[in-house]
Amino acid sequence: METQMKKIKNILFKVIVLSFLYTLIYTSLQSEELKIYSERQPLLIEPLLEEFEKDTGIKVEWIYSKKGLVQKIILEKNRPVADIFLSSDISRLIDITEADASIKMQPLSMVPENLQSDYWAGLTQRARIIYVNKELEVKNINYEDLASEDYKGKICVRSGFHPYNISLFASLMAHHSEEWLESYLISLKANLARKPQGNDRDQVKAIYAGVCDYSIGNHYYFFKMQDNDDQKMWLEKATIVFPNQDNRGTHVNISGIAILNENNRALAEKLVNFLSGLKAQSIYANDNNEFPVSPDVPYSDRVQSLAGNVKFDSLDLEELASNRRAVINILNKINFDG
Repeated sequence: METQMKKIKNILFKVIVLSFLYTLIYTSLQSEELKIYSERQPLLIEPLLEEFEKDTGIKVEWIYSKKGLVQKIILEKNRPVADIFLSSDISRLIDITEADASIKMQPLSMVPENLQSDYWAGLTQRARIIYVNKELEVKNINYEDLASEDYKGKICVRSGFHPYNISLFASLMAHHSEEWLESYLISLKANLARKPQGNDRDQVKAIYAGVCDYSIGNHYYFFKMQDNDDQKMWLEKATIVFPNQDNRGTHVNISGIAILNENNRALAEKLVNFLSGLKAQSIYANDNNEFPVSPDVPYSDRVQSLAGNVKFDSLDLEELASNRRAVINILNKINFDG
């Protein structure tokens, strides 16, 4: 009887040990995986994630969507499904931060202080530039100039409520005042050649069609149009100017990253460090034609030929973020898109 009891105890002990080992192995396997929500298009982010997997052995699963991810993250904040959020704009990062849906991050040495906060960090910079009718031979222009009566009926722009424009207007408010911005936006609206509509590329198309002479857009659309057989003709009539080069510099927005899940922080930080590091920043620069956030990474040849030694506005993006609500209120008050 005693022998039989010993056998049973031995079996139970082995079962417990095996169960414990299985749990350790399963947990280890589970922890070596990152889940990402990404607003960045697959063709932009896939090469980077493939390099990360190759370098670290960490498996990455990701979901891409242009819309709805911020709302999803906020709904899931108490039980996060994703570990990382890759945003295409500062405004989305601010939205999830204000909703307490992101967690604190370590400061990143490769990212300038004005392009990161305790809860998010920039990964690339996008310049908000002005596309100009080539026939005008304009060399220098400030954002502030667009409110002058000299530009009446000459400007095309997408919705003022688009995050790219809200970001620009918030920067103008930071450099001037809320009262100044309201007056500026009233004058800018009066100078539009048509109601705000379409996307950034549609405004360049309007220059080509003779609808207007100036439009506001992100710099990388220049390359997207160059590489598109149906759109490159629009650039026959449009060139670009980086505004405010004689003073504070051109406004930049960012694509960025935030950590969502405390339980997988260690692996998430590895991805954050990788994407802000030299290898990933070089891929961003050369594959995506964006400006790297790291000052140690040179621009791509194409961007260098376009931008040269461009000067960027060094405004702290947290200050910019604090102005967003006031900007939206002004846009509604004056019915900017109407």
